[in-house]
Amino acid sequence: MQYLLDQRFRSSVGEMAWGVTGEGPDVVLVHGTPASSVVWEGVIARLRDRYRMHFLDLPGYGASEKLEGQEVRLRAFARALREFLAARELQRPWLVGHDFGAATVMGAHLIEGCPVAGLVVADGVLLSPWGTPFSRHVNEHEAVFAAVPDYIHRAQLAAHLATAVARPMPAELETALIAPWTGEIGQPAYYRQVAQYDYAYTEWLEARYPNVAVPVTVLWGEQDQWVAPDEGRRFAGMVPGAELRWLPDAGHFSMVDTPGLFARELGDALQAQGT
Repeated sequence: MQYLLDQRFRSSVGEMAWGVTGEGPDVVLVHGTPASSVVWEGVIARLRDRYRMHFLDLPGYGASEKLEGQEVRLRAFARALREFLAARELQRPWLVGHDFGAATVMGAHLIEGCPVAGLVVADGVLLSPWGTPFSRHVNEHEAVFAAVPDYIHRAQLAAHLATAVARPMPAELETALIAPWTGEIGQPAYYRQVAQYDYAYTEWLEARYPNVAVPVTVLWGEQDQWVAPDEGRRFAGMVPGAELRWLPDAGHFSMVDTPGLFARELGDALQAQGT
């Protein structure tokens, strides 16, 4: 990644790797599963001249600490994000969340009480039930999948990630996404986070969406195979004043498929929210 995760923050659920670049209002980028902050590189490159971009790897993901018995549920991520914002003394940042990161930023604001200038969610895990058929199958049979040989594990991950994009993923990005989930530490960590899918948390969030009182923008890939576009429409209808923007030619990893369009829509949303 061009923008380095060269700093560390000790959260209540593990040490987090993070970085910051750019100048301007604070924007915090939160990735989803099974990803890391590397997915934001194209967006950061396009917006760093207007915003101070904070990017992090959630506990148990990417370059962050992975521990046996670690709590890696959505509620833990929202709590860790609150702790991060407080430690950085970010008073009213914009929070941008993708996939699990969408539930994380909504939880940080609605449940953890973090003040924000506005929220942007993209292809979000926001409504129950959720999860691809493959992920739900792994969730139900964690021990079996955790024991598969390394080469099968890698192949499964590559095949799964291929369905998250609308066009072939760059080889270097695929490698960067798979590498943290391999080896004696990484492979158990991957299945640990799948086993802790937090369906109850999104149900708690749903009850609070009608009470959101800050600007919310929803970005969604029209070709998302992981979280159906109808979910984006349904979520936007639950949040007062939410604006829904479609991203043509983009799958679930919409910022990877169309980084220029994603950055433009995000920049427009942040500018509109700022006014």
